[in-house]
Amino acid sequence: RFAARRDTDRSANVEALNHFNSALDLLKDLPQSPERNALELEILLARGAPMLSVKGYASDDMGENYQRAKDLLQETSGSVHQFLAIKGLWVFHLVRGQIARACSLAENLLSLATQEQISDLLIDAHHLSGSTYFFLGRFDEAKHHLLTAISLDDPNQHRSLALRYGQDPGITARILLARTLWILGEVEQTETLALEAIRMARAAEHPYTLVFTLAFLSRIYSAVRNATRTLELTDEAIAVSTQYSFALGLAWATTSQGWALAETGQEEGLGTLLHGLAATRDTGGTLDNTFTLALLAELYLRKKRIDEGLATIEEALTLAVTGGELFWHAELLRLKGELLLGESDQSVQAAEQCFCEALKIAHDQHAKMLELRAATSLAKLWKKLNKFDEAKRILHSVCSRFTDRSDNLDLIEAKTVLEQLSV
Repeated sequence: RFAARRDTDRSANVEALNHFNSALDLLKDLPQSPERNALELEILLARGAPMLSVKGYASDDMGENYQRAKDLLQETSGSVHQFLAIKGLWVFHLVRGQIARACSLAENLLSLATQEQISDLLIDAHHLSGSTYFFLGRFDEAKHHLLTAISLDDPNQHRSLALRYGQDPGITARILLARTLWILGEVEQTETLALEAIRMARAAEHPYTLVFTLAFLSRIYSAVRNATRTLELTDEAIAVSTQYSFALGLAWATTSQGWALAETGQEEGLGTLLHGLAATRDTGGTLDNTFTLALLAELYLRKKRIDEGLATIEEALTLAVTGGELFWHAELLRLKGELLLGESDQSVQAAEQCFCEALKIAHDQHAKMLELRAATSLAKLWKKLNKFDEAKRILHSVCSRFTDRSDNLDLIEAKTVLEQLSV
């Protein structure tokens, strides 16, 4: 057990996992007793962090590890043990795409942390709630909980959290807040938070936290269509993941790298993205795959491979509706509309319906950036259909809610279309 903890502390995760497994094998020979079960619980909880790094959040082994830990909880189990066992199940269900189940567990964790008033647990509980609400597309609630987590977080005081939880919750909260604020249209703060998260991840000297930071921030830069920055982040994430055998970190970074390669005109990009997507699925993970599939569908659209693009979007929409991963729902419908327009002139009405539905979903979620994209697609279509007044009205109403930023490519495109409509 001590050897396992030492290996975990120095990110020798494969060795640590082997030591923990050996310790659990030795326990099988001991007679049943509360003391024996308490020791098994402690080993299972400690095994979670290296298991997460090596096998990913959603592997069957992770689910079994934390379900067994939860089964071993007794009335005498401390609040930290209770929190870690339930959190392990939370991350397993979230990354498996069972977001409604994850939401229920996040609410349990917040209740437990609030009751105990332990600062470490409160930071993590708010971060977990914020993360869950983000993927559900409940962005205002996500923003509230992520801001609360950050306000409670003192990086100097809570550095050890990464070792206990597998990654640093304060840093993760900043990454997801950056993503949330961009979708809400508060783009001015996105870059600042991203740079702060990277700086903190490097200072933490915890490889898995660094990989998670680089891989997840690459999603933000691919969303804003910054291929150069996406490549910088993913190249480093892939190098560190390979060094430390981080299967899921490697898979996530590879998908974003594939998009960026394709975006810069490199032929291998599409194959790299598909490879990363397959590797993600091999870990049992589906979380964020709606976003990855949207990137893939956009590449198919550009290559005029419409049937493959539509099949990809349908897969993503099924994932969104059945699993509850609704944060990118509006963008999926917008892309479906664009693909339908590329299919045939007979699909114009269906495409228009997709754009209108995307606009409504984004509006209801307060997702201003996705509303802007949907309004731009709809306005371009209405321009072709000679519905100039309707196009101008819808696009102006969305654009007027943004402060002008020269580097917001979506806003630049929308204003260009608006100018064309006004001529």
